[in-house]
Amino acid sequence: MKHALWLTLLLSTTGHALDYRNCGEDWTLRQSPPQRILALNQHAADMVLALQAGPALAAVSYIDDDASALTDNRYRGVPLLSRQYPSPEVFYTGRYDLVIGGFYSAFRDGVGPRRDLARHGIASYLLENACTPKPAASGFQAIEQDLRTLGRLLDRQPQAEHLIARQQHDLNAAHQLAAGHKPLKVFYLDSETRGLDSEGKQGFVTELIANAGGRNVLADIDLHRVTVDAETLLQLDPDVLLLADAVWSTAAAKRAYLSKHPALSHLRAVKEQRLIDLPFTHLVAGEHSARTALHLARELAAMSD
Repeated sequence: MKHALWLTLLLSTTGHALDYRNCGEDWTLRQSPPQRILALNQHAADMVLALQAGPALAAVSYIDDDASALTDNRYRGVPLLSRQYPSPEVFYTGRYDLVIGGFYSAFRDGVGPRRDLARHGIASYLLENACTPKPAASGFQAIEQDLRTLGRLLDRQPQAEHLIARQQHDLNAAHQLAAGHKPLKVFYLDSETRGLDSEGKQGFVTELIANAGGRNVLADIDLHRVTVDAETLLQLDPDVLLLADAVWSTAAAKRAYLSKHPALSHLRAVKEQRLIDLPFTHLVAGEHSARTALHLARELAAMSD
């Protein structure tokens, strides 16, 4: 009864509806701007906060690299609904009018299919780089599309345009910094718990590394997720290892694993400590990606000298 009453109130709330395109499909936000947003995945919350729509961000679920948020049950001041994706039962009690997902799994394994949410009057948005199939645009063009669409939905168009301009500025700076340096071979280590998990040509990390003036050693493999063994990595002989720092697989744990591994400890990059740690959410497509590319360009340029 309470659930049905909430849906009735939601559908009758004053405001204007907005139609929008996302993942190649047409969707409708019944009330703009939304009043109660749920961000599924940390980098989805970062996008909302960067657009200065924090007051409408009611909760966030699934923290990737901020261990303090798991202790405090808050992420950047926003209540943490659940450590991972909430169950549909928990989700519906929140009375959200917009759900923003950072990964496809947010709806597949989380709150339920997007069309089901739409039938209940709840709008949803999936960051374009997580769409299946992936957008034809580059990863950074997809981020720009996210900013423009969400800026419109959240009534934050000026903030969106500012972030887009800053993204282009940071990318230009990264490209200038990388010019004149021979591209270093980079291996990205996402996780070491079930083999050496990384990304291939379809992964955003490949584009991120390229914009920073490096080359992903797995860029020729036309896949998103790629897992290799120690022997393969030794043969690839990367100049630099890029280590994701996540709550489930910290950069410190990766460094310890590499230094103690009977084979990987002999990697040139390990012996010379040519290792770069970055927060996991900075390695997935989001509003911070261009700043990450610039930071990585500085690190790679220093290692090229």
